Amino acid sequence: MIKEKLEILVSSEVIDEETRSYVLKVLDYLLEKEIISEVGQADVFLTHLAMADMRRKKNEAVASLDEFILSEISADPKYIHSKELWQDLEVIADNKFEEAELDYFYLHIINLLKED
Repeated sequence: MIKEKLEILVSSEVIDEETRSYVLKVLDYLLEKEIISEVGQADVFLTHLAMADMRRKKNEAVASLDEFILSEISADPKYIHSKELWQDLEVIADNKFEEAELDYFYLHIINLLKED
């Protein structure tokens, strides 16, 4: 499903081919490292990642998460693992994202890790 979504986003010029390729590399990594067992598990995260990458390229900011949500994320037992996994994923394309964007990534990754 995510591959079709990405193709639609490219054909609609919402994301570019470079971003699509990046997101598919992240998907491959998640499957290879058995973070997810099926593609659909990462749909929301990968869609957000694609949009975040385009925001990064356009120097657009995303709204910060609410302080309560941030405290819930940082208190989650999977938080440290989510940050470690993000470091691995970030290397794939060598992209640097704003801190507010990272908080969303950690939230998505924590949810992925809980699906084990």
